[in-house]
Amino acid sequence: MGKRHIWIICATVVSVVAIAASLVSQRHLFGYLEHINLITTAELIAVLLLFHAFNGLLLRVVASKFGVVLRAKEWFGLPFVTAMGNYITPFAGGMFARASYLKYRHSFPYAKFVSVLGASYLIYWWISGIAGIAGVVLLAEEAAYSKELILFFVAMVLIFSFCGVMPAVRVPGEHPAIAFLNSAVEGWLLIRKDPAILTRLALCTSATVLLNGIAFWLAFNALSGGPVSFGLPFVISIFFSFSIFIRVTPGNLGISEAIATLASEFLGMGAGMGFMASLLIRAASLIPIFVLGPVFSLLLTRELTGSRR
Repeated sequence: MGKRHIWIICATVVSVVAIAASLVSQRHLFGYLEHINLITTAELIAVLLLFHAFNGLLLRVVASKFGVVLRAKEWFGLPFVTAMGNYITPFAGGMFARASYLKYRHSFPYAKFVSVLGASYLIYWWISGIAGIAGVVLLAEEAAYSKELILFFVAMVLIFSFCGVMPAVRVPGEHPAIAFLNSAVEGWLLIRKDPAILTRLALCTSATVLLNGIAFWLAFNALSGGPVSFGLPFVISIFFSFSIFIRVTPGNLGISEAIATLASEFLGMGAGMGFMASLLIRAASLIPIFVLGPVFSLLLTRELTGSRR
């Protein structure tokens, strides 16, 4: 077993122990769960299903740019296979499985996949910045540091706007992060020349950002047992999505919870509430992922095997 795998196992064990220790030492947190019911759970699962569906539509839009036509079971199923793979293997193993399927089923090169993935992230963070500004405006006087948050999200929009209009400049170096950045720029330069594709990507990305916010809003409403305004959970959901930059443990276990906890404490919702909300969303997301993930894994494996005959 290599050092990399040992670090992964250690990080995962630490995350599990930290979550368990938090729940044991703060047993009052379980009191938040008394308001959970089947209707709330069903609503949350439905929102998360839509979230994955729009991720699939985004993949379909990008693939069409390169002449790849994905059928419904492919664009809808691949996000669930990817999410399941990310839980089973660390370092976004599910993303590698998606890239491999596209390569061997549709001759979609890895390099193009990486460039498009990077371009999609640029669009995602630009829209997240705009959504963050809107979310802070919705907060009104509900949270402290609103001015600082506005400045943060404005800076975020400006940075990614600059990245969007800047000329192609290749960053020297062989580090994987630099290679990814260069591929992202190449993918973005290709996509930004097509306004129709760009518009569709922006719409799909906006939908995923909104649905992520709705999921947090539903979770906070369920745990608090009373109505919660949309602004705070929405802004917390944007910070929660930053965890995609840190892919160490399977499914970012522990990382996502830590970010949600810190963001909730910072915004005045309470660390305990944020911690339980992130756990509730994780639990709800596991249901469609591990129900539909194996189903579509089987279907797409058959698809791949059949295409090689």
